[in-house]
Amino acid sequence: MVDAATNLEIYKLLVEDVRDARKARRELSNVFTTLNLAGIGALGFLSSPDGMDNPVLFTLCALALAFTCIIWRTSNSYYTVLLAAKYKNIYALEDDLGIHPIRDEWTTITGKRRAMKWFSLERAMPVLFILGYAIFFAVHVGGVDFNALFDGLQDAFASVLQSIGLR
Repeated sequence: MVDAATNLEIYKLLVEDVRDARKARRELSNVFTTLNLAGIGALGFLSSPDGMDNPVLFTLCALALAFTCIIWRTSNSYYTVLLAAKYKNIYALEDDLGIHPIRDEWTTITGKRRAMKWFSLERAMPVLFILGYAIFFAVHVGGVDFNALFDGLQDAFASVLQSIGLR
């Protein structure tokens, strides 16, 4: 059995390791955000009158950026799993130490956090970029008429409101 002083030192190392992993996740998200913002600029240039009027190049660029977002989302998931494993180890050490500051803090915010877990910016950004690329692609290459689409959505929404008696 390890003594309390050794457990405390291991605990400090694990907490520091969690901080480093969270920092790495933030930095990775910054890199992907920067890459996607540059990609938006490239797509804007390719679709501009001064750009290269090449639908194949535009399509490949949009697909590459969407694939980059999938990698981004996968990386976010990896860090979520990694951090969960790290916290599990920290909680085990807290049990050995007889104090639970990190677990207590987590318990305090969990109820509020669970409701917003799926709406976090970190999870939403890759999906929002893909959605933006799809819309931009549809407008630029496909010539989608968004006014007609919006009118159709309004009519459908009005129909739903009417069917439930709110209109």
